[in-house]
Amino acid sequence: MDDVFIWIIVAVILGAVELFTGTLVLAMVAVGAVLAGVGAALGAPLWLQAVLFGAGSVASIFGLRPFLKQALESDSGADKTHRPFGTRAIEGAEARVIEKVDVRGGLVEIAGDNWTAFPLEPDQLLEPGDTVTVVEIKGATVIVWKQSLSTLCP
Repeated sequence: MDDVFIWIIVAVILGAVELFTGTLVLAMVAVGAVLAGVGAALGAPLWLQAVLFGAGSVASIFGLRPFLKQALESDSGADKTHRPFGTRAIEGAEARVIEKVDVRGGLVEIAGDNWTAFPLEPDQLLEPGDTVTVVEIKGATVIVWKQSLSTLCP
């Protein structure tokens, strides 16, 4: 098989895999494969094709990728702040204790959803109706904390 077709196949495979990763790294390596394919089409020897592939990949990763990544991640609206989503959006949120929360666990409600919860401090006992803050998420459980007056006033 001709070297040009091999480089085209490599570029297409890298581009297809990039669709699943979304990091733009494999797409930039695919640019290197295209550059090597152009070299092969012009009759460059295999060692020069490899140099073109490596140089094109590195140059596009460090030269082109930052600009593409910034363009893809920027919002088109007026609000340019990055808002957390998924479980990261829950960290720092307020929750209401539904069932007693102690070192053996308990239940809290966060934005209408029930979560298994554990206290941040092992000696803390949280009663139903208490308002707590979600400190961390570990799998399907949350670590919560209720600020007491003793932590406010030394």
